[in-house]
Amino acid sequence: MESQSITFILKKLVGMTLMPVPLSLLLILLGLWWFSRAPVKSRLAFFSAFLLLAVSAFNPVADRLIAPHESYYPVFDIEQSVDAVVVLGSASHIAPPDSPAFMSLGSSAMYRLSEGLRILRANPDAILIVTGYAGFSAAQPHAEILQQAAIDRGVDPLRIFAFPTARDTENEASLTEPLLRDKRFALVTEAAHLKRATVFFEREGLNPLPAPAMFVGAHHSDWRLDSSGLYKTERAFYETMGRAWQWLKSFL
Repeated sequence: MESQSITFILKKLVGMTLMPVPLSLLLILLGLWWFSRAPVKSRLAFFSAFLLLAVSAFNPVADRLIAPHESYYPVFDIEQSVDAVVVLGSASHIAPPDSPAFMSLGSSAMYRLSEGLRILRANPDAILIVTGYAGFSAAQPHAEILQQAAIDRGVDPLRIFAFPTARDTENEASLTEPLLRDKRFALVTEAAHLKRATVFFEREGLNPLPAPAMFVGAHHSDWRLDSSGLYKTERAFYETMGRAWQWLKSFL
């Protein structure tokens, strides 16, 4: 268990480091280090940092990077009947502890839960499964916040099953497998994350029905450099690394 925790933390640290902003900062630090020692390398590092940050924040580039990750599945057709709706956890909750549960969710979690509840309303006999651990600083598991937010929106508590120890998508798939075996279920997460999530659930012998909850890419990009472009590029980087790690693990 301890080795698994160390691997999990290392995976998160590596993934965080290989994002555009940390990489740009690393290049700037290298530029400062080489400033008097190796002026040519220093100028190259500064230029690379500027270029990486500018390209990452440029919406036409960001939209093209995220598009392949969001193009696998269409919006879920609620004419499909399901026995369960699985809403995967996202970033930990962000509001003060005394805030209403739904207000405590980040934007991705709000989209996921909203889509999950839309599908649940069309299937009155289905159960709702929510996942997500507390992270490294939150006092309450993310799954419990999702559970309370669903209850606040009228879902019968007896229909909700929470998995508050699930730390990542692979863990979510393995923990929920006994409850989902032989069930038709909608798997709800961000569009960019859905392909990787689906693979993890299929490896558990399950047959999820993909339900994308949040599309961040634009079909018609504007020409701005802004934080939304940077977010899309980061999501594309993250999912590319996640899919590569998933592929490598299949050989281990």
